[in-house]
Amino acid sequence: MIPSFPNEPRVLDVGCGPGKQTVELLRCGAGTVVALDFLPEMIERVIAEAEREGVSDRLETVVQDMKEMSFPASSFDVIWSEGAIYNLGFEVGLKKFKEFIRPRGCVAVSDAVWLKPNPPSEVVDFWREYPEIDTVAAKLDTIKRNGYTMLGHFVLPASAWTDQYYDPMEERIAERTKDWRGISEAEAILSEARNEISLFRRHSDYFSYAFFVMGS
Repeated sequence: MIPSFPNEPRVLDVGCGPGKQTVELLRCGAGTVVALDFLPEMIERVIAEAEREGVSDRLETVVQDMKEMSFPASSFDVIWSEGAIYNLGFEVGLKKFKEFIRPRGCVAVSDAVWLKPNPPSEVVDFWREYPEIDTVAAKLDTIKRNGYTMLGHFVLPASAWTDQYYDPMEERIAERTKDWRGISEAEAILSEARNEISLFRRHSDYFSYAFFVMGS
């Protein structure tokens, strides 16, 4: 969905985490990727992954809270934020990215969406901490209202949650259950994770993440 650029693009990966998508972005293009995360240990993992894959020569890193991002205006051809824009809020994030994207650049983000109306109360309670979860149509309206041109969007399949997230999480829970037995705070974390996985497996038809690609 992202058009090609005549020169080597400069890409900002906002909330890069451990860097899996950062490395994919480096593989996909010949330009520079700036990976931003507020956790130094995540930046260390990004650097190590990029070095393993032989693409670290085009990687730049910034340890910074995305709420405090400070770049010159029109610094990037692409701004990418996979599963992280919720830290800013969807609309606030789009407004902030507008400061840094070049004319005819692209913004690509994923955010939580409702897939159908009237979710069960336990699903509503789970998402209460993120009040900007909304329908795809409402997200598209927000994108348009903030001056972007829609290039494309899609809803992530349930396998994106299970194969890459919940299945590995269940393995980690099994590993830690015995080690953390009797540690009340750790057991509470494991219980919360189990409940989240159970909620998704029972009600994944009500919510997911959608990916939105837009032009500046």
